[in-house]
Amino acid sequence: MTNVIIFVVCLTIGFILARLITKKSVQTKSSNYKINSNSPLFHSDYYPINVEINRQLYQPVAEWSGRLILSTENNHQRFVEFEVQNAPDSHMHLIGKVVKLTWSNDQKVQEYVKRVSFDVNFTKQAKKSHQAGKVHPVRLDGRSQVDPLESLAGARPMDDVCVMLLQPQVETNALGETQLIIDCEPVQILGRFVGLVKIKARIDSESDLFRVCHYNKVTQNFERGIEEILCIPQVPQDIQGVARSSNKDIEKSPANSQGWYIYGAANADKTFVVQAIEPRALFKVEPQKVIVKQQKILEYFKYEMWGNIKLQKGNYQTVLLAPNAENAVSQWKLGDKALVIHLFGGIGGEKAEAASWLPVPGHFSYGIAQVVRDRITDELRFDIIYYQVYCHNPEAVISGSLTWAAYMGSLWRGWLGTRPVADILVKYEPITTDYDFDGVKLSPLTEFIEELREITARYRVGDGTGASLITPTASCVQDSNQALYSTIYDIQRFVESKPTIREWLQNHPKDQQTQYFNELISLGNSLEKQLVPLGIVRRDWQKNAKDLFGTNNKNDNIITTAIKMLRSWRTVLPKRAQDETAKIFLKQQARLWVLRTNQVGGFDDTILPVAPTTIFK
Repeated sequence: MTNVIIFVVCLTIGFILARLITKKSVQTKSSNYKINSNSPLFHSDYYPINVEINRQLYQPVAEWSGRLILSTENNHQRFVEFEVQNAPDSHMHLIGKVVKLTWSNDQKVQEYVKRVSFDVNFTKQAKKSHQAGKVHPVRLDGRSQVDPLESLAGARPMDDVCVMLLQPQVETNALGETQLIIDCEPVQILGRFVGLVKIKARIDSESDLFRVCHYNKVTQNFERGIEEILCIPQVPQDIQGVARSSNKDIEKSPANSQGWYIYGAANADKTFVVQAIEPRALFKVEPQKVIVKQQKILEYFKYEMWGNIKLQKGNYQTVLLAPNAENAVSQWKLGDKALVIHLFGGIGGEKAEAASWLPVPGHFSYGIAQVVRDRITDELRFDIIYYQVYCHNPEAVISGSLTWAAYMGSLWRGWLGTRPVADILVKYEPITTDYDFDGVKLSPLTEFIEELREITARYRVGDGTGASLITPTASCVQDSNQALYSTIYDIQRFVESKPTIREWLQNHPKDQQTQYFNELISLGNSLEKQLVPLGIVRRDWQKNAKDLFGTNNKNDNIITTAIKMLRSWRTVLPKRAQDETAKIFLKQQARLWVLRTNQVGGFDDTILPVAPTTIFK
C-alpha cells in the first residue's frame, strides 16, 4: 500500500509540474489527418465511382454503402446527404447519386435522436485542443440541435466519412427526391470493395505497385488464382515521425501465407488501391492453440498473452480459452455472437511515442463479433464491429461503430501495423441470448449496443462543448464499462417491475432461459463487486445519468485535478479493466477467444510493440 501511495503522489506531482510548464499559450500544431490529406490517394474524388471493377475478384463491402455529406443547416428538416457507392440490385440506378439520408419517424428512434442532439458551441478547451492538433468537429460549431447523424457527417473537416447502412427504407418525398430512412446509426467503413489476395512481390523498389494472386474458389487457396497488379500505398509519417502502416516486405509477413482481405477502390487508371487490410488467418474459426485447464488459462493471461512481445513483432496469435470444455472449437457455430473486449498497447523502439500523463499506454473499448460465412471463401470467420468510446484525436478516429477494417486495418489511421492489440471474444449465452417471456422480449446485447451508441454519439460533440478528452481523471475505460454495467442493471430493474416476467421465471425454474437470466444477474453482481470498488463503474450512475467521464470537461484548477487523480488513478488503466472483466467472465464459465497482433503487416524497423501494463495488482 505504501508503494501505491508513493507512486500516486509522484504521478500527481509530475502532472502538476507538467501543467505549470505547459500553461503557456499553445502553438498551432498539425494533425495526422491534415498530413494525410496532403496525399491525393487520401481523398474520395481520387476514386471515381463509375470505374468498372472485376466483380469476380471484388465484392461490395456492404449492400448499402456510401459517403456522408454534411448539409446546410435546416431547422425545418434535419438530414444529411449520402453519396451512394453501393446499393442492392433493385436500386443500382442510385449508385453515384446523392440522396437525402434521414432518421425514421418511429417514436423510439426519435426519442433517441432527441436525447443525443446538442447545441454545439466550442468551449475554450475545445478550441485549444483543436489548435494543439486534435481533430474536432469544427464545422458543427455554432449549430443548434446537432443530431447523431449530423455529428457523424460533420466529425471531420472534409466530407469523407464512409458508412454502411443497415436495411434502410427507400422513399420518394413530395418533391420527388429519393430519401433513405434509417432507424439505427450507420457503421463506419473503409473502401468500396473487398477482395482476398496473397501478395507475391513488389514490382520495383521505387514503386508502391505489387503483384498479387487472388483466392481461387476451385482450389480453395491461391494456386492458379488470377494475378493482378495493384497499389498498396506507403502512407506518410505522422506528427511523431511514424507511418501508420508500412508496405515494406509485406509479402514476407507471417500473415501473408493465408492471404489478406483488401479493402479499397479503383482509381481513374483502373488500378485497385488498397485502403485497409485484414489478415485472413486472424479471423478464421480455427485457433492456433486451445487451452481448457483453468490453471493453464490463468497462466496464459499472466505470462503468455503479452509475453516476449518484442520477439513477436510482426506476428499474430489466436488462442481459444474454454474452461473444462470438450470439442471447444465446434461450439462456435454460424450466427453465434460474442462480446469483444478490445485493448491496444504502445509504440516503442527508435521512434517511441512520447510519454503522456498515463503511467502505461493503452486503450479500452467493447465490440461485437459474429461468426459469419465468408462471401469469398465460404469458410466460417469472425466479423467484428467495434463500438469505440473514443475521444477527439489527431488521427480523426471518430467515436461510434466501426468495422475492424476501418478501425484496425486502415493503412492511414489503423493500429494493426503500429500497436500490439488484444481482442478477447467472449462467448457467453446469458448476454447473447434474446429472451422471450410470453411475448415480452429482452435482448441484453441489443440494449448494450444502444447504450454504447448513445455514449459514442455524445462523445462526437462532447455534449455540445465540441470536445471529448482523455484527462488525468477520465479515460475510455469508465464510460465503456459503465455501459455494460448499466445495461444489466436496467434489465434487472425492468424484470422486477414486470409481474408477468417474474411469474414466468417462477413457473419455469429449470428452463434454459431462466438459467441464462439468473446467470446474467449473477454477472451484474460480479461486475458491481469487482469494478465499483475500483472506481471503474459507478453504483450511483442513475443519479448522474447525464454525466460521462470523457465529456465532462470541467476546467479544474491544478489542485482540484491533483485531488481527483489521487482518487481515481486506478480507473484510467485500460489493461486493468480488460484483466478484471475477462476474469469475471471466466468465473462465469464463459469461453474466450483471444486475437493478438503485434505490429502486423509491412515491417517498420524503427518501432517496437510495447505491452499495455497495469501496476500494483
